[in-house]
Amino acid sequence: MSLRSGRGDGRNRSGAGRRRNGSRLGGPAASTTSSASRGLGVESSGASDSSVHLRNYNAGQSPRAGEEKSAPPTDEKTEYDQAKDIVLRQLTMAARSRAELEDKLRSKQIGEETITEILDKYEDWGLVNDQEFAEMYVRSRSTSRKLARPALRRELADKGITGDIADEALAQRTDEDEREDAGTLVRKKIKRGADLNDRTVREKELRRLASMLARRGYSPGVAFDVAKQELHIVGEEEFDDLP
Repeated sequence: MSLRSGRGDGRNRSGAGRRRNGSRLGGPAASTTSSASRGLGVESSGASDSSVHLRNYNAGQSPRAGEEKSAPPTDEKTEYDQAKDIVLRQLTMAARSRAELEDKLRSKQIGEETITEILDKYEDWGLVNDQEFAEMYVRSRSTSRKLARPALRRELADKGITGDIADEALAQRTDEDEREDAGTLVRKKIKRGADLNDRTVREKELRRLASMLARRGYSPGVAFDVAKQELHIVGEEEFDDLP
């Protein structure tokens, strides 16, 4: 009995030992498998999130789930602001009459009410002033181009300047001013070296110079008179017999 009991105890201890050893061997393996599973689970989850984020990024969506993409800022200007920019650019380049600015704004499809509103305001500020513009224009063109008053009046009309404003601006010029300017033009345009003692050459030169003055607004009487006088000085010869 004691032997059986001893053998039985031996088997029980051996079996119990195997179970304990099995438990120790199996325990770490199960733990390793669990850790690996958890590790794979984290990696799998991370890869999945990255893929989603990349797809969202490529699709132009927010990389974070549920995050709304902010709307891009708008830079749309009102018609008044557009008109203001146009007027300021024009005045920066050169002085302009009101009519010139109106034409420019209309060409940019600015409405009539906005045109009137902004130009009235700029007139109140003194930035648009047809009287000052006309006077400055007459001084500039008479100096640079030696234009007579009829030509200056036509150019002012093209810029919308007429009536009393034009009259006052042109009043800066006198008959003496125009004759002096005409003489300056003729002296610059005379063909040096031409045989002015030859009547045919002289008459041809007279007509050419008078035509040049007429194109600049001088009357035929003034043009022929001034041209004849300057030719006389240059050629030291009277031209009283010329028509």
